[in-house]
Amino acid sequence: MKNLKFLLYPLSVLYSIYTSFRNLLFDLGLIDSIEYKIPTIGIGNLSTGGTGKSIIVDYLIERFKKNKKITTLSRGYNRNTKGFVQASESSDAYEIGDEPFQFFSKHPEINVVVCEDRRKGMNIILKNLSDTELCIWDDVFQHRFVKPGLMILSTTFQYPFYKDEILPMGNLRENKDSSKRADIIIVTKCPIDMQISDKETIIESLNPLANQKVFFSTLTYKQKIKSDIDQINIDILSESDFILVTGIADSSYLVEFLKSKAFNFKHLKYSDHYNFNKLSIDKIRNISSGKRILTTEKDFGRLKPKISDRDIYYIEVSMQFNSELNELNFDKTISEYIDQN
Repeated sequence: MKNLKFLLYPLSVLYSIYTSFRNLLFDLGLIDSIEYKIPTIGIGNLSTGGTGKSIIVDYLIERFKKNKKITTLSRGYNRNTKGFVQASESSDAYEIGDEPFQFFSKHPEINVVVCEDRRKGMNIILKNLSDTELCIWDDVFQHRFVKPGLMILSTTFQYPFYKDEILPMGNLRENKDSSKRADIIIVTKCPIDMQISDKETIIESLNPLANQKVFFSTLTYKQKIKSDIDQINIDILSESDFILVTGIADSSYLVEFLKSKAFNFKHLKYSDHYNFNKLSIDKIRNISSGKRILTTEKDFGRLKPKISDRDIYYIEVSMQFNSELNELNFDKTISEYIDQN
């Protein structure tokens, strides 16, 4: 391991210089970063994934869709299309990406669009979706050609960015001091019994600027599991073995939740945004014969069309903010930003 780090260190230094120089050009205004008149909320992270960005997007949609016409803008990672695509009733996860498909399936009343070029995407949104009152940008922290009115940075309780290293030695996509660009830092996936002393240690390590707000959130799993036509109480899974299929960056929290219920299951774990191919589908079919399949909400969009004849369900995940750990109210903080813009 020491030899590997020795070999990777020069690459990390070069990558660090590149990202720092790029950020300096934006900071000095030598490269334009466009801001928009409508309220825009960006969600991103410093690491390569698994910090709960899509959960934050879903949370914001759920909280504000009743009062605001929302449009989400994502890259649409690992989709089969290119350029600007707006989700419609005929869209699937392969056309727009698994996370945007999840947003649209769950919240059909909002606009969901994908575009690799965020600036181009916003230009089309402002022209063709002019009724948009709030735009939420997913995974935008490194896309500095556009600047959100409010930037949210997510990092996990277990693996906070300040304990990580820049690529390829670690998982950071840019230097740790880039966190200063965020208006809000959400420490995600905190334990339910998190202590005040843990909070104080994290805040001290984050060393936020005076204008930065730090929030702490926990994951919550619903007690109902859903298919495309049905929903049942999760406790039914205790009646027999089942297969858990995941293609997310970090499935450990879901696995721990299911184990806490003493369920008996076999876990088939795939990489984040996994595009299920014939080999993986055949394996899932063979192992799941006569058993229920449980998957994540994000994976359901890719998996269900390829195993339509199986008993397959997904479990929804959300987040909550413990008032004992958060002096400020997160929803109120977001509302104040939206109302002021």
